[in-house]
Amino acid sequence: MAAHLEEAEKQILGALLVDFNERGLTASVLRTSYEGPKVSDLTSAICIGDDITTVDFDIALKDLEKKKFIRTGPFKAYENPPGSSLMIIGGYSLREYARLTESGYKAAKQSPNRPSRSRRIVNNVHITGGNFTNMQLAAGEVISQKLEINSGTDSDTLRQLIKILEDQGESVSKEQQNDLLAAIEHAKEGDGKSAKSLLSRVCGPAWEAVQPVMWPIVGEIVKKSLDL
Repeated sequence: MAAHLEEAEKQILGALLVDFNERGLTASVLRTSYEGPKVSDLTSAICIGDDITTVDFDIALKDLEKKKFIRTGPFKAYENPPGSSLMIIGGYSLREYARLTESGYKAAKQSPNRPSRSRRIVNNVHITGGNFTNMQLAAGEVISQKLEINSGTDSDTLRQLIKILEDQGESVSKEQQNDLLAAIEHAKEGDGKSAKSLLSRVCGPAWEAVQPVMWPIVGEIVKKSLDL
């Protein structure tokens, strides 16, 4: 049975679900951890007009945490005063960003929990382990980024993909360029699965780091080809 959620809770879960899907994340990060959209960005997008106030949002965020549908972060350990006889072990969330849990992902997919209307937000995502700090990434229908994706020509898109790899210190051979072009062609045909498979093959070990940046570019082409 689907959990009963208020509209503000549905809006938050819906935004986090789109962010998760558009970044091409896997089930494993739901059980471990990943850095989701900034809470301030979610607030700005969802608290529009009088439908959902910032008070509604804060209550909904806390309720979702209590239900273990989301986690917030980063985690900060308690700082005990020097010389204190009372030692507190543990920490707390700074509540700078929010992310889905496995339970939250399942709940967000259930029809009764889908929001009545979609919101668009600007979200700056920080990727650890790569050279993309403060780079703005596309995150789809509900979560919209300021990164301008120029997919007007194949060569423009190819240059973007090559630059992403080169920024990671990777050299791109002629054969790899051909595979990237083939991935773009698959995307133009609406075949996102084949496009992603080719991208993964070209990137090799770097795929995990570049996927949140590279896939939204190609994914946008897939969506346009399917009139989404």
